[in-house]
Amino acid sequence: MRITFIGHAGFVVETSSAVVVMDPWLSPRGAFDSAWMQLPRNHHLAPQVRELLESSPKQRFLYISHEHQDHFDPEFLETLTKRDFSVLLPKFQRSALRDMFQAYGCKRIISCRDGQEIPVPGGGYIKLFLTESGTNRDSGVLVRGDGQSFLNLNDCKIHDRLARILEAEGSIDFFSAQFSGAIWHPICYDYSREVYEEISLKKRASKFEAVARAIQTVNPRAFLAAAGPACFLDPALFHLNLEKVNIFPRAPELFAFLKERLPHGSTRYLEPMPGDVLDGESLEWAHQSPERVTDENLADYLHAYASDMAHLFRERRRNILWAEVEEIHGKLHTELRRKLDRLELHGRVGMPLYMGLNELPGQWLRVDFRLRRVDLVPEIKDRSRYTMMVAATDIARVLERKLTWEELLLSFRHRMSRTPDVYEPILHAFLGLEIEDVGVFCQDLVAAEARRERTVVTAGGKRYAIQRFCPHQGADLTEAWIEGGRYLLCPRHRWQFDLQDGGRCAANGLSIEAKCLPDTERERRQQPVREAQTRF
Repeated sequence: MRITFIGHAGFVVETSSAVVVMDPWLSPRGAFDSAWMQLPRNHHLAPQVRELLESSPKQRFLYISHEHQDHFDPEFLETLTKRDFSVLLPKFQRSALRDMFQAYGCKRIISCRDGQEIPVPGGGYIKLFLTESGTNRDSGVLVRGDGQSFLNLNDCKIHDRLARILEAEGSIDFFSAQFSGAIWHPICYDYSREVYEEISLKKRASKFEAVARAIQTVNPRAFLAAAGPACFLDPALFHLNLEKVNIFPRAPELFAFLKERLPHGSTRYLEPMPGDVLDGESLEWAHQSPERVTDENLADYLHAYASDMAHLFRERRRNILWAEVEEIHGKLHTELRRKLDRLELHGRVGMPLYMGLNELPGQWLRVDFRLRRVDLVPEIKDRSRYTMMVAATDIARVLERKLTWEELLLSFRHRMSRTPDVYEPILHAFLGLEIEDVGVFCQDLVAAEARRERTVVTAGGKRYAIQRFCPHQGADLTEAWIEGGRYLLCPRHRWQFDLQDGGRCAANGLSIEAKCLPDTERERRQQPVREAQTRF
């Protein structure tokens, strides 16, 4: 088995009989309206990947994990003229990704169910693992061939399933999983620098701990650092690259944590650069790219990269007429109204949303969820509220269906605030979902809440009966861990539930309904959640 890193979350895995190209993000225009760019740059690898997909004599597969543009790159895929390869896609409820590939035209589309095995010639197989809940749709992939295996989770948060996957699949040689942040909180929120850094450090520590636990479970020969931070070359976002503390750590910071956290581990930690080729047998580099990005040259590298790509951001800028701004404002009003009509769980949202355009101060669109109204108001009066400000030209791209709502949020080209500073999952979904997905989200949330299975965990010498599945996105809490003798951390998104406060999560008020149990012999035989090996 040979593994070529092609940048960000992209790999090419070659066995003696098959080649699997994973999440090739190679477009020089980046992702999310050019807000995210590949770090390090990898555009020069496009011809090499194109040739593999078009001409390799082996059986050829293109795997796309999910719809996010840093994994699904239509601009690059359109450059392929010969499309006689097979496309592996996760079979999500939302069919948008499958629909796009139906129109694309290729040898065959294999729409894979969770755990479905795709055999490859000469032995071996490919298997996908899916997760889909609310706004989160993702998948990981396992390739086994030539007596070796590679499990690539990319952004897929199935850490609570890893033990069961290992039990079913056997040992894993190579493993990769996201270790850096990829969300607009706290990046786009109006926090003081002190609070911003405090939140960032907590998120970073939580992510690192999740990766460490995944490595402990998988115990691979090598961990390949990928799906790490992108870079931000838009002049309005460039400062994010050089902040001392944020949610975008690079691999050396992760490795320093892992070496302290897992001092006796046998896994090798590898930071590949785009174009590096790993020989799976020897665990040595068969080829290494001459361009290496290090802590020492990072700032100079980014400034040169930004200079080379400056034309993208000059092209984005345009003057906009007052009449056009007002037209966009009216269309936004209609869009919010249509979304609200689909939100069956509107009555659960306890605070209004104020949305405004940068160009129209004093013309807020106030979404009252409980009354199911969207009104134009001149000022913010509610003490408890959520706010979002965005430029008319940016929201126009969403209204014209050139960007999805989630892609706009991931572009970081907006400002948000919330009072109180509490995560509201239904409001969050309302903002991030497309109109056609709002109803399905509500149905799925109600179905998840109907799962009443409970389990018993041990913390601080006491036993608690809790809901087995996280109320956020259904992670299995039997794979959670305990911190401080009282807090249970969800293995998927690291939500912290206070067992001594009835299992309530202080960040959002949701609960796993924890009840302290008497010390009986019957309940002592229940399987406890593992106590944490470390604390932050």
